[in-house]
Amino acid sequence: MTTLTAPEIDTTAAESAGAAIARGCFPARFEHTEITDPARGRRIEITDPAGDGHWVLGPAEFEVARVFDGQSSFDTLSARLAARGIRADAAKLMRFETKLLGLGLLEIDGRGNRARDPFTGFDFALLHHLVIQRLGVVHPEPLLDRLLAWPGAVRMGLLGAVTLAALATPVLLVVMGGRFLDEASATLTGWMLPLLYLVTLASGFLHEGGHALACRALGVKVRETGFAIYFLMPFAWTRPDRRDWEALAMGPRMVAILAGPFASQALAGLGLAAMMAAPMGSPLHSGGVILAAAGLFGATVTLLPVLNGDGYLMLVEVLRLPNLRRRAFDHLRRAVGLPAPALPASLPAGRGPLLLAVAFGTILGWAGIWVGMAWWLGGMMLELIR
Repeated sequence: MTTLTAPEIDTTAAESAGAAIARGCFPARFEHTEITDPARGRRIEITDPAGDGHWVLGPAEFEVARVFDGQSSFDTLSARLAARGIRADAAKLMRFETKLLGLGLLEIDGRGNRARDPFTGFDFALLHHLVIQRLGVVHPEPLLDRLLAWPGAVRMGLLGAVTLAALATPVLLVVMGGRFLDEASATLTGWMLPLLYLVTLASGFLHEGGHALACRALGVKVRETGFAIYFLMPFAWTRPDRRDWEALAMGPRMVAILAGPFASQALAGLGLAAMMAAPMGSPLHSGGVILAAAGLFGATVTLLPVLNGDGYLMLVEVLRLPNLRRRAFDHLRRAVGLPAPALPASLPAGRGPLLLAVAFGTILGWAGIWVGMAWWLGGMMLELIR
């Protein structure tokens, strides 16, 4: 998610520049909703329902962005903006177009900037395809509506079973003690490691299904659920309708956010129960180890606030600070003397240390993930070679 600062007003553009055609076009498919940013006031949040684009602009910047139609000259666009009370000359609009094209807010002939990582906002250029591999997007709302139309007794029974499995997870881990790690280490070798990876990836359907079902039960439209491999990690997301989401109170939002980890924890509970019920080395026991490991991964790693998961979203919602990670890294740049956008006002008390904690936590968290993934993948390859 990217926040843009207001364009400066410049009235010294050359006539030849103004006659040029602005090739950038603000896509009609983009959706937007108004939000309140405690630090900046009224903002416009924009999402791309056909991709992963997510931006936040000020009201004036939003008006400037959506005036680009891909066929008008800069002088014409400047005149349209002037009629709306916004003064921006052709030269400034040219610079603004270049910036918006780089961020993916404008497209040329329907082609956007796909090298920009939608989860961090960074541009990885040629490395983009090594960073994130999109596996697909589904639109689960029809299925969710059918599930919610089941009789109340059936729905309550399923919810009770899932709750029982989720609550059993910490109990079974305590009962098993060190036995869980011992048996998991002994089982997850050779071809079991790539199988674990595939099951962890597939378990994202259950995790995101928890988010999506909770959203729909709370009256929030679900735009899409997507799956990807992100920095070699299984990754998934659910995109609710922003207007419906903003209308929810804090309590229901937390329920929808925690529904995903809760579903993963229930999967872990089933796996742990299978481990305890079957002798070690049996197919049921091995399957239980894989389910438990995949479920624990989805229930714990995603709650780390320094990563791009449910924990980070909870932090953003509680603090009411959209674009928190970008703010954090901008503050870190200012702290070490690197160029960064200027603050419109002084930070509230305690905000600076929080932003630095988010920035350093993100750096250390991802470093740990990358080291862990490299170690795990290296070990898997060695096991398969032997």
